This record gives sequence, structure tokens and C-alpha cells, in this order.
Amino acid sequence: MRGWIIDCYPDNTDDSMVIWLRTRSGTERIVERNFRPAFYAWAPRDKEDDLRSALRIAGIESTEERRRTWLGEKERKVLRIVPPSYHELMTMARSIDRWGLYRDYKLFNVDLRMDLRYYMSHGLFPMGLLEYDGRYRHLDTPWRLDYPLPDLRISELKVDVRAANRIPTLEDPIAGVTLGEERIEGDEAGVLDRLVKCARSSDPDVIVSDGGDGFYMDYLAHRASLYGMKLELGRDAGLRQAKGKSYFTYGRIVYKAPAHKMRGRVHIDSAGSFMYDESGLSGIIDLSRLSKMSLQEMSRNSPGTAISSMQVNEALRQGTLVLWKKNLPEDFKTAGDLLVSDRGGFIYEPKVGIHDGVTEVDFASLYPSIMVVHNISPETLKCDCCPDSRRIAPGIDYRICEKREGLLPIVLRPIIKRRLALKRLAKEGGRRAAAYSQMAKALKWVLVTCFGYTGYRNARFGRIECHEAINAYGREIMVQTSEMAEARGFGILHGIVDSLWLEGEGDAAAFCSDVSRRIGIPLALEGRYKWIVFLPNVTTGVGALNRYYGAFESGEMKLRGIAFRKGDTPELVKEMQKEMLDRMSRCEDSVEFRERIPEFLEVPETYISSLRSGAVPLSKLIVTRRVSKDVEEYAPRRSESLDALKALKSAGFSVPPGEMIEYVVLADGRRAKPAKFLDGDEAYDDARYADLVRRAASELLSPFGYDIEKMRSILT
Repeated sequence: MRGWIIDCYPDNTDDSMVIWLRTRSGTERIVERNFRPAFYAWAPRDKEDDLRSALRIAGIESTEERRRTWLGEKERKVLRIVPPSYHELMTMARSIDRWGLYRDYKLFNVDLRMDLRYYMSHGLFPMGLLEYDGRYRHLDTPWRLDYPLPDLRISELKVDVRAANRIPTLEDPIAGVTLGEERIEGDEAGVLDRLVKCARSSDPDVIVSDGGDGFYMDYLAHRASLYGMKLELGRDAGLRQAKGKSYFTYGRIVYKAPAHKMRGRVHIDSAGSFMYDESGLSGIIDLSRLSKMSLQEMSRNSPGTAISSMQVNEALRQGTLVLWKKNLPEDFKTAGDLLVSDRGGFIYEPKVGIHDGVTEVDFASLYPSIMVVHNISPETLKCDCCPDSRRIAPGIDYRICEKREGLLPIVLRPIIKRRLALKRLAKEGGRRAAAYSQMAKALKWVLVTCFGYTGYRNARFGRIECHEAINAYGREIMVQTSEMAEARGFGILHGIVDSLWLEGEGDAAAFCSDVSRRIGIPLALEGRYKWIVFLPNVTTGVGALNRYYGAFESGEMKLRGIAFRKGDTPELVKEMQKEMLDRMSRCEDSVEFRERIPEFLEVPETYISSLRSGAVPLSKLIVTRRVSKDVEEYAPRRSESLDALKALKSAGFSVPPGEMIEYVVLADGRRAKPAKFLDGDEAYDDARYADLVRRAASELLSPFGYDIEKMRSILT
């Protein structure tokens, strides 16, 4: 058989691995019963006998091997343990950890995914072309740019619910279901039966739902159970489910819905997949190939998980075991050391106001490139083999290995090259241009997150000193670049992390070439603005680091940090700002911009007038907010979000922390009503929305003296 692996998972009932191969003519199910996963245990010399004795008493067989237990270290004795069944692996590991009082023994390769174990043991990767006749033979490599793919059959699943209380619940009956081109209606049992038959007959490889993980898969299964039916939409019976969870990341609470992964068929929930939303199926397939994460896993995980998987794969390929419950403490630092090392990236405070003829330049993947160029990795920083290394992180004196390349640079180097190649191919156009663009975007997010993971305490190969060294090099590079810009006659208007905004008439292209050659990392010309406006911080009035808007000479606008770009902004306010920005984009310079400010103010005035008339549809007034905690945990003070949460709770709906809620502010005492509960004839709070319009207008014009108080006085 010749085909592509589209799914791989363990069957714990008979301890086998199930692999689904998509061939030119259909799909084939492969079952391997000889695959046995293992994990490893290490004990210090004075505890080795205790560990061996405990294993013998428990009847657990083990064999001694010599393996590396950390990057760059020499091999040492470990015990290889092969559980008698798949489900006993984690139980055994927890028992051994407990015997060592959670501190004496170190365990390795415990929580690796089963599909990854299988791929690594056979040298495979998902969605790679291969031949199988009882043994696998490669016909592809994961790093190919233009690789063959099967003609995947993709069907969209839509479920309509007769919701008695506007928001669908498990108890509401099915109104109808659509799978691909087939619309199914009628009595509920018949609809469910025909849905299963339709999935079998049309046999899609990929089913895309909008909210399948969050609600609809559980809903369909529950409705089927009422008729004594079992809903089976996969090629194999059963679902691989995981629990939903709320977690804290980058300063906010996020909710991840429970996964509903089909067997033998790929289910992607478009509503809950960041990677699908950002890079489409082509991006997910490419990351799946590179990370050895099966398609369904990749669609539900973050780009950070993808880069972490790539690092694990490389470590395993090098023969290094992967530590379970990693605990790499931060090096001891004095208060003075912390003051020097615990700093962020380069920041040059923007000059608030409008500026003409500004050039923007930025480094391509600066932080990942620093890691590659300067060999920054957990095992290369302060290594024992290079006490006199000449490679030292600027300002913080961290020595870096000169003898061997680290894990992180090895992983990142081909990703950086690949992304640049994909961007070039996408720009050239052609049949696969859109796919190349999606693949490049997926890799962009991988490169964005790889830096943050170096300082993440739970990352497999994170180390805070790596994070500090990267920042140190980043600051040094940006200072050098700023000095080179000033030497060429440019003035620095703003700079942040990897970008600079320059004023002056120098040769920007020659400047970028010079910097790229001297720094060793490409500096790209982002574009030249006719004008750009840097906005002030709302509370302090100083230049906000990432809030600006401007018009390139090409006519294209670049917007950052304003209401139009935010997901929680009501549609009406977005439309108002866009109309203002459209008028602004036609200005050729700051002089014309200032002259036309009265014309710009006509826009919010019109929108406020429309609000006063009561003619704005409620759909354009929906406010979106993220829930940060359970409704009972909020302080007992009146707020719109809390009003909406309480209304949802009183109707029997709970909203976990991290989920989004939508509501409209009504005129009756400024009560916020959940958007799903709206009848359509409610009177909205025109004063509240008029103030949101004023704030959005003030946001754009605040550098010109139009703060919110002035807006309230002139826009009545």
C-alpha cells in the first residue's frame, strides 16, 4: 500500500496501535500489536538498591541501560521499564515517583504521546507519503517544501437546534443537520440515523465543525442516547475525549473546550482551533509533519506545543531521555545580578503625534535568529566544557558553548530557512501560493512562541537564563542598529523589540543591507509611511508602545492597538473608526491631516445621531468580554459583564473562566442582556454606546487635543 498516515492512536482494549493510511483509492486500517512503550527511571547511587528492590517486590521487570538524561551530558545508568499494558504505564510511573517521595528518583519518557512514541520508533511522520507491506518505507521527508498530499475529502458539519431558551442545551431537540452537501431533517431519531449513514457513505477524511468540541459533539451523542443509539461519526467506533480546562497564559484566563477526536477520521473544531483559524488546513498539515503530532492533535494545540514537540523529537533522536516533571531551578543571583539580567527587550519610547515620511524596518524572526546565530540553548549556556569561551552574552556575562551546537538552534535553524522559502514561494504566486502562505503563517507563530518557551518554567527545555541571554543580545543588536541609523542621518522615532521607525531621507534599502551584513540577521524594509500617528498611553499620556496607525505610500493602512483591531469592540464602533481611518488614509501629509480634522469629526457625529434615533440594529451593539472567574467570585458591585453572567446563570447556563460572553447594554437601568436572549425589539442604552463612539474617536485624535472630555463637549 502507498499512502499517508492521517491518524494514529492506541487501542487500550487489546494494547495495540491503530494507524489509518489514506491511499489514492480510500483508507486502510493498520493494527500493530507488537508495539510496547517504555519509560526510564534513575536513582542516585545510594538509592539504586532501594529502587531495584521496590521494583522486584512490585513484580515490575526492568533492564539496565546507559542513556543521556539531559542535553549534552554523558550517559549514565538508568532502568528501562516496559509496562505489561498501555494503561499501566502512567500508574507504574506514579508509583515509582511516590516510592521516591517525589524527589529521590527521576523518571523519563513518561508522558510522551503514544502517537509520537510510535512515529519515533518507526521513523515516521504524519501526512508523509510512504509504502507499507508489513514494514514502512519512506517516500518523503518532513522538510520538503512542495510535497505530495492526498486529495482529502472535507465535509462541514452544521447542527441546528430548536433552542427553547435561545442558547442550545442538551435537552433541546434537533432541528436539522448538514454534513457536506446533504441536508438532513425530520424526526430526531431518523436525523441521527441518517447522519451516521451519511458519514459512512460520503466517507469524509476531515469533518470541520463550528463548536463541535465546545457543545455539538456532546449534544449529538446525548440526543442519540435518548433513542438507545450510539452516535459513531468516525471510521472506528468510539471517541477519544479529553476534559475541558481553564488556564492562565500571557496575563489572561483562557478556556479550552474538551477535545472530541474521532477515530480514523479527522475532526477539527474551527471555533476552538487557533491554528486552523490562523493558518488553515495547509498550515496544520505542515506543522503536523514537522512536529510529529497527528492532525487532530495539532489542530487542538498551540504553536508553542508544536515547537516543544519538535524539541522533544530532536532530543530523542540524539538519544537523550525526556525528563518527567522537569524542575530546572534558576541559577542563584544577587540583587545586582537580577537588576542587570532580568530585563526585557529594547524599547525606544515613541514620540506622540503625527510624523511625515517615516520608514519602518524590522528584523525577520529576531529572537529565534539570535538563538541560532549565538547558539543559545539550555545546555550551551554556562557549559562546563568552555570556561574561557569568547562567546559571551552582552551585559550579563553568560558564557556560551563554542564546541557544540545546542538543541534549540538545531531545531530552529531549518524552521527559519523554511519560513523564508515559503514566503518567497507564496509571493511568486502559482497553484499552491495560498497553501505556501498558510504554511509560512503557521511557522511564524511557532517562531513567535519559541522565545517565550525558553522562560516558561514548565517547558521541556526551558531555562530562564536562556531567556535573559536572548534579551541581552536583542537589546545590543537594536542599540547597534539605532547607532548605525543615526550615522546615516536617520532620527529614531520609535523602537520596540525588533522594529524601528525612522525619520529622514536616507537610503533605507542600503541601510538594511548594511545592518543585515554586520549583524548577521536580516533587517527588512517594512515600508515608508506618508504619515504615522503614535498614540499616548490613556492613563499616563506618554507614548504607548504598541498603539499607532499610519498610511503607507502605497495607500495601505497599518493599525495596531486601536479599537478597530480589538475583538471585544462592538461592530458599530469598529465601523465608525474604519470610516474615520478611510478618510484619513486619503491625506498626503500631516498638514492636510490636521486641516481635515473637522471632516473626520463628522463621522462620529453621524453615528451618534443614528444611535439617538434608535435605528441601530442590536447585532451591531454586541459587546464581547472574556470571563476571568466564576460568577460567585466577582466582587458584589454593579457591572455590565456581571449583569450578563447573572442573567446566564439564572437561565441555567454556566460560563467557565476563560470563555467569552456577548451582551448588549439596554436602556432599562443599563442592564446588560446576553446577546442570545435578545428578542430584537429591546431599547438599547444610546447614551452608553454614544460614549463608546466618542472614546473611539478620541482614541484616534487624542494627540491633537481631542481627549474624551473635549469629545463629550463637542459631540453631544
